[in-house]
Amino acid sequence: MSTIIDEFSSEHPDNKGYYGKTRRLRMLSSGDEHFSTIEELFYNGWKHPKKQKQKIHAIFKILSPDSSLKPYHRYRAMVTSSPTLRNRTKNSANEQFLFHGTNRFCRLAEDASRVRLCSLSKCHLCSIIRNSFDVQRCGKKHKFRRFGTGIYTTACSSKADDYVLNGDESSKFRVLLVNRVVVGKPHKRRQNATGLTEPPCGHHAVVGEPGVDLNYEETVVYHNNAIRPAFLIVYKEDTQKVKAKLKSLIITLFKTPLAS
Repeated sequence: MSTIIDEFSSEHPDNKGYYGKTRRLRMLSSGDEHFSTIEELFYNGWKHPKKQKQKIHAIFKILSPDSSLKPYHRYRAMVTSSPTLRNRTKNSANEQFLFHGTNRFCRLAEDASRVRLCSLSKCHLCSIIRNSFDVQRCGKKHKFRRFGTGIYTTACSSKADDYVLNGDESSKFRVLLVNRVVVGKPHKRRQNATGLTEPPCGHHAVVGEPGVDLNYEETVVYHNNAIRPAFLIVYKEDTQKVKAKLKSLIITLFKTPLAS
């Protein structure tokens, strides 16, 4: 089979020398057009009024082998050819860049030299970059599934940040995945539907809209090949959270409360 001409492919000429068995990241310069696009998505998507907006430290492009990208391309082509989208001339598969926050138990991407994936089973970040998403893992971390068993993403970066966890507490940065997601024709909902295992007939994803059960948008796909990781945003740890951790540590060590 011929090689996919995909800019996220390890076989793409621009990515030669960056990809290896445990190396999947290519650091972007601030002048790269993708850097400004993802930077804008991150800052515009920070919607929580009481959460301090964080400064981006770095953005990495995630490279994948063709064996991972080909099923994504096939799924996207299938969605594009569906009757409900046949007449859509621009972005026919309704492919979007959406955020996903997860656990990280290593120091991946904290600087340009840290580009090798770890082998820790509890490091969900490295697992996703290595193997992409698995819908069967839905509910392993959070039991509540608002729209059933699917893969959850959002255009709201501050919402995705709620799900970011640094297992290595010495880390000074947080990381957030930006993913290519084939949304197709979305089924829009404002109320929970916890029993879903697929979108309603004729639709390809479920989009939760704010107003009833949600405060911020989220998009759910139910097929592994509807999504692939594309970028990794590295940003500063929230100073308020750092202070809270330090305060908790001191209280634990000395068994005495601190004045506010």
